[in-house]
Amino acid sequence: MNLSENPRPPFDDRHGRRELVAAAGKLVPILAGQADEGERLRRVPDDAVRALREAGMFRLGTPRAYAGHGASVRTSMEVTAELAGGDGSAAWIAMIYTGGSLIVSMMDDRARDDVWGRDSDAAVAASLTPSGSSTTTGDGGLVISGRWGWASGIDHAQWVVLAVAPQAADTPPMIALVPVQELAVEDTWHVAGMAGTGSNTVVAERVSVPAHRILDMGAVLAGAYATRHEGEPRIAVAPASMLALTVVAPMLGMARAALELTLDTAGRKPMSLTFYERLAQSPSVQLAVADAASLIDTAHLHAYRAADDLDDAAAEARQLTMAERARVRMDTAVAATRTREAVDRLVSVNGASAFASANPLQRIWRDLGTASRHGVVNPDLGREIYGRSLLGFAEQPTFII
Repeated sequence: MNLSENPRPPFDDRHGRRELVAAAGKLVPILAGQADEGERLRRVPDDAVRALREAGMFRLGTPRAYAGHGASVRTSMEVTAELAGGDGSAAWIAMIYTGGSLIVSMMDDRARDDVWGRDSDAAVAASLTPSGSSTTTGDGGLVISGRWGWASGIDHAQWVVLAVAPQAADTPPMIALVPVQELAVEDTWHVAGMAGTGSNTVVAERVSVPAHRILDMGAVLAGAYATRHEGEPRIAVAPASMLALTVVAPMLGMARAALELTLDTAGRKPMSLTFYERLAQSPSVQLAVADAASLIDTAHLHAYRAADDLDDAAAEARQLTMAERARVRMDTAVAATRTREAVDRLVSVNGASAFASANPLQRIWRDLGTASRHGVVNPDLGREIYGRSLLGFAEQPTFII
């Protein structure tokens, strides 16, 4: 069916956005107080997860038909960015669960009932790099085996969506929805940054997946499921664009937190080996914080422009053009790069004391340095994609556009 034949109500949740951002803001002190423990455990602590769940942060992507928020891209990003002011890892798993829920939202009602029929807060993790192998069953299901890495938030999820490598070179990957309890989790996440995300590896050994819990990944990326559920404009959003763009939301929040920490420090800390009684008195510091704040503003402007483009297209029930999607990918890369540049400057303003274990700035620096090098925000690839689009090349080097 053509999207224009299925009109939808305007996709405007700004009132709910304010409430959700305010709710996220109340969690910031809780998450900040748990962040060190999360890094030690290499997963978000149970108390922090409980607070996120009770505040509805795992329902951002749950359809409203299942008592979820059904949040727009802009709303989910603003909420996630707010959470990152307390802990980037906690914000990251909330972002991942929102993306996982978007994928489940495209499935038929049996799969949606499986996930949210009894628990609208059910968390859906994801590992969407095609891997593993599968065989087809007589009723259209799959039996899957293999290993999937980087499954962020898997320790606290009830379900996970896995991209299963194609059975033949000329067939698309499939997306399988699997209960976490049917998988093994390997402890493989030993990293310098974003340690609290618990992005471990999941292993399947001949796990049966019924047909109603399977999507064609090519069809997902092409928007073929956009009209499957009336009144849910979220699933009309270009999935690849949305899943890539939302990755930068925790980076926006971490960068803001780094700026706030630096402004506080600059107002009371002397500059070593100088006559300045406060960092804030130094013109070099004044210029550096101005540059950092402007870089963060630039990141926000690019990220939220792209989010609004996605939400506007959903409200209008239309698919983004390839040119629009290429620009969203460029905006994604710009936002990630500018936040990292900003935090690098702020760390330099703070000096060597920024690397004290007790200083949260060093964790933000490591977390953002790691997150901003995620494959979907690769700045050079983003530039290549956008440049090829501007120059009229139809073929692109990736399907995540």
